[in-house]
Amino acid sequence: MRILLQTTWFSLQPGDGNMVNELALALAADGHDVQVVLLDWNAVPGTPTKEINYAERVAVLAIAPRALSGLGTFIEKGSKWLTSSWFAVREMRRVVKGQTYDLHIGFSPASVASAQNLLARRICKRSYMILWDFFPYHHRSLGLVSNGIVFRTALAMETALLKTFDTIGCMTPANLAYLKAHYKLSPSHTLEIMPIWGDTTPLPVAPRDEVRRRLGLPIEKKIAVFGGTLSEGRGLDDILAAAKVSETLYPEINYLIIGDGRLAPVVQQRVEQAGSNIVYRRRVPRSDYLQLLTACDAGLVCTVRNVDVPTFPSKTIDYLRAAVPIAASVEASTDYGAFIEANKVGKACLAGDGAALAETVAKVVYDVPLNADLAVVAAECLRREFDVKNIVAQLMRNAKSTQVVS
Repeated sequence: MRILLQTTWFSLQPGDGNMVNELALALAADGHDVQVVLLDWNAVPGTPTKEINYAERVAVLAIAPRALSGLGTFIEKGSKWLTSSWFAVREMRRVVKGQTYDLHIGFSPASVASAQNLLARRICKRSYMILWDFFPYHHRSLGLVSNGIVFRTALAMETALLKTFDTIGCMTPANLAYLKAHYKLSPSHTLEIMPIWGDTTPLPVAPRDEVRRRLGLPIEKKIAVFGGTLSEGRGLDDILAAAKVSETLYPEINYLIIGDGRLAPVVQQRVEQAGSNIVYRRRVPRSDYLQLLTACDAGLVCTVRNVDVPTFPSKTIDYLRAAVPIAASVEASTDYGAFIEANKVGKACLAGDGAALAETVAKVVYDVPLNADLAVVAAECLRREFDVKNIVAQLMRNAKSTQVVS
């Protein structure tokens, strides 16, 4: 089959791929030709468009966004959101002109690629939306979209674009219920569960002390690790609060925070305080990060308090590959905590309570039965729940379907 895959999240760096990279490669390995159209949201606006042969049967058209600068942050962000997709269409037409595709795969938010999605609808036989971000609800809860007319306009636009897809896949049953409750979609749409995916190969385990020594980490401490963008909406407040509680109750546990972002100076300031049990490292190459995980004692999954949008963090897969038990601090609306506890790969508490997170970290670090069985249990969970081959098979069933089921 010929597949058009549109995304704002695709790494062009060798060895530093993400879930979308893995999907494109898995589709190609299954014998399909994949054209990736990347509206690279993190690129410098105005950067020239690139055409890249990423891998055998995977071509990438990488397009930088457009934005009006010098007129304030609001104008710059608004213009980036409204104009980038229309510019991308102009670039995209050069590649897709005269072409037809069997399947169009899009990712939420649909609004960020509005014009591209409309063009894809005309040249693709079937379409599938992989819905991870409930725009604009989640963005409103994080303060990124204001209430009132801006929210209502964004919701109307997102809903209209979602209706252009034949099938919409959500990560979990809770996600699917949220979609049905908050978006007015047509009964003709196929709505289904599509789990997140990733490389399910267990990571090779290097000697723990050797890895820690090479990366300048404390040898004698228990380490709970968090890696990601250090910005608002990432649960960083809860991690810092948990670390503060642990200074007294669990002094043998250190909190390792890895990443860059707006809140990096806040973390650095805590590190510099006397007696701090926080270790901070800037973002490292993914291969180093994965090896580092195998030398840690707990993997932190933290979301935002008082958010009604259910989430299922993708870093779960990395922790399972490293056989690291998960300590999760998550919103009440998600079924993530129930998932990790039912699968015996971690423990969870509600977001917004640093003391509860500190206690949860201690539980997973010192739970002997959990840690003794984790390598086998995690490998089984990965194969059963997150193998990208299962996702490819699910997409192919949809691509071949001629019946739309509500």
